[in-house]
Amino acid sequence: MPDTNDMRPEGTSSDGEEVFSSPVTAADAPGSAPLETAPVSDGAGTLTLWLNEPGAGGISCGGWAGLGLLTGLLAAGAAAAVSARLRRRKKGGPAPDAGTPRVGSVTVEKLHEQGARSGQQDCFFVSPAEDAAGLLAVVADGMGGLTDGDKVSQAAVSAMAQGFYRAQGAPRQVLLQLAEQANSAVNRLLGEDRAYRSGSTLTAGLIRDGEFHYLSIGDSRICLYRQGNLYQLNREHIYRNELYVGYVNGEETLEGAAGHPKAAGLTSFLGMGRLKYIDLPAEPVAVLPGDRFILMSDGVYNALTRQELSAALSQAPGRAAQALDEAIRAKGYQNQDNYTAVILNC
Repeated sequence: MPDTNDMRPEGTSSDGEEVFSSPVTAADAPGSAPLETAPVSDGAGTLTLWLNEPGAGGISCGGWAGLGLLTGLLAAGAAAAVSARLRRRKKGGPAPDAGTPRVGSVTVEKLHEQGARSGQQDCFFVSPAEDAAGLLAVVADGMGGLTDGDKVSQAAVSAMAQGFYRAQGAPRQVLLQLAEQANSAVNRLLGEDRAYRSGSTLTAGLIRDGEFHYLSIGDSRICLYRQGNLYQLNREHIYRNELYVGYVNGEETLEGAAGHPKAAGLTSFLGMGRLKYIDLPAEPVAVLPGDRFILMSDGVYNALTRQELSAALSQAPGRAAQALDEAIRAKGYQNQDNYTAVILNC
């Protein structure tokens, strides 16, 4: 598993993201007109309601998504999932192994706060417990350095939430299908003329049949807390990694690569049109009793050290998210970013 020594605070949480390899720079973005809240269709229905619903939780990104889903989507999704299971059983599909941990044994905690920002650009979703499909958690961080990051993160998470109830196949296939739907929804929302003017990161984790599968785009993190140790699972898509390649190729000094002022700029994110990178592991993580998986925006890991993150995650189930919140608030950063975390206690 990757070393996590880079989990350290930046002094204050980030004020905004920069992007690379773009025809439009982050500095150009604030002068552009804001996005209209236009319908975003995935071919089976519009997501306009998700973008406009005021304070209703769910994919409005202001509340507990897993418990606040809009009734219509939840009912339709549940019906589709039940119908799919019945069809698979009639075809003689294999039943889940009785010895594997059930989704119902996973408890979920969430942290979703605005920080010192004028608006909430983070968005998240957690599916209801469902044995056949698994449990899906999604966190997206709209890019504060660009315009309309909130609408982009909402469109991405909405597309994944809706698509989860129709996706078929192995977990890896499901995550890739959902990522494609999220990217397509964002590209439709922005249009070709607004690529690079807005964006969002995306992380997704899926627990099914005793395994944790994940996918990420951008610099939000997915970590595993196991037996007192914190491991970062995903690789961030930031300019520093490309600078390190430049060092190995003799084009950059090691010190210059590590300390470059734009090293944290994103090199892949929703909103750039054609994605440059997706992080997808070769194999899933086998879930052990006591494991904790955390999906978090940079407002969490930039505010806390690795030791502080570990201390919060060492708390009893049901207490970890609150401990994270207390630790971040204790820092008192004037520029504290939006901060969101979803914790899956296994």
